[in-house]
Amino acid sequence: MSIHKLTVLLILIVLTSCNNQMVDSKTSKKTLGFQEKQNSVVQDLQGFIPEGYAIIRSGDKFNKVKADLNTDGIYDYVVLLSNGTESKDYADATRVTLAIFEGHTDGTFKLKNQTGNLTYAFIYTAVEQRLKVINNTVIILRHQSMRHDYELKFKYEADYDDYMLIGSDYNNYGNAMHIGAGNVSTNFVFGVRNETIDYIKTTYLNTALQPISVVNADNVYDLISD
Repeated sequence: MSIHKLTVLLILIVLTSCNNQMVDSKTSKKTLGFQEKQNSVVQDLQGFIPEGYAIIRSGDKFNKVKADLNTDGIYDYVVLLSNGTESKDYADATRVTLAIFEGHTDGTFKLKNQTGNLTYAFIYTAVEQRLKVINNTVIILRHQSMRHDYELKFKYEADYDDYMLIGSDYNNYGNAMHIGAGNVSTNFVFGVRNETIDYIKTTYLNTALQPISVVNADNVYDLISD
């Protein structure tokens, strides 16, 4: 092979390699959203929060919980993030997301997964009631509006190596005469849904467990109620 042809071939290889890296980088950021700030030392909680976002708070109360969510002996964080403004009660928010950052032995946190956009996940709900963890592993996110409220329950499932929607409780207050009032309680692990709206009934779901990344403001009611 001539020197000229060899030089051209080497240039093509370098250009192709660079192009692939750019594509991979864009795909990664588009997929994870917070990829560029996924690492942080334990002492710097704000270090792993993406630019333009903040933990939803009310005064000195933050929507963040520290717990060993995946039971590996290392503390993790679950936080409710918003790009809105606290002084405006986050009414200007265009994105709200529940994000889980897993702790690692080297003292860093890495983003494991996050919900889709849940813009209305915090409206009318006191900050200390929006997000909590029970039994050190079950994450509960609560939403309340004028006519209904719901709780979403997420938990790390080793079979999926991810945080899944395992349960929900949806309460409808009905109209002024309480018509349409009732509850829909769903256990996604066993695929059972009990409902008391209009009349008592039990249904069995055929769908598999869904990761938290599937849940967003557009489909949450389809997931947790009939």
